Amino acid sequence: MKKIIWLILVTTFISCSSSKTEMKVINDFLNKELKTDKSSVVLVEESLPKIKALQYYENAYNERNLYEGEIRFAPNGYPPYTWEIDSIEIAVLKKEVLKDTITYHWKESDFKDQKLKIIPYKTIKKRGSRQLGENGIYLSKPLITTDKKHAFLFYRSFAVEIGFSDEKAVLLKKVNGIWVELNHYNNVMEIN
Repeated sequence: MKKIIWLILVTTFISCSSSKTEMKVINDFLNKELKTDKSSVVLVEESLPKIKALQYYENAYNERNLYEGEIRFAPNGYPPYTWEIDSIEIAVLKKEVLKDTITYHWKESDFKDQKLKIIPYKTIKKRGSRQLGENGIYLSKPLITTDKKHAFLFYRSFAVEIGFSDEKAVLLKKVNGIWVELNHYNNVMEIN
């Protein structure tokens, strides 16, 4: 009985700790990403799948030796690129994230110092939703690497009632207690 209680306590502690880390990643990212936007932003309540960011990174990683013009997924900036996460870590993260099939619903308590209106997708896609705000974003929950030094996050911004404008997979690194963007990865062949 003591072992069961001990196991429950450890599991609860680990779960709370990882949840705090995830929210720290999100808030650090949004503090930088939304810094220049003083208007309120609409956040789609339903999170994007965590695997989306990992897929973009993996595609870019797999295409790292192709020539320009052949590449579909690429990091921002100019070569030579650095690859913080290798194929072994990608495989481990894939196994972990494929188990997580439940869509997360964002809550106001998830965000610190952000002016976000959290609205369900079905409400945003209705005619007249522009009254909610002009700019909108989708977010995935972060996918933290096994060494807890990096995190993946998928981010999509759009104009409400008009369509998508930008989407990217973001690789963040913990530097002096703050999660900073190292690179983002785009589908360079996709026209927004």
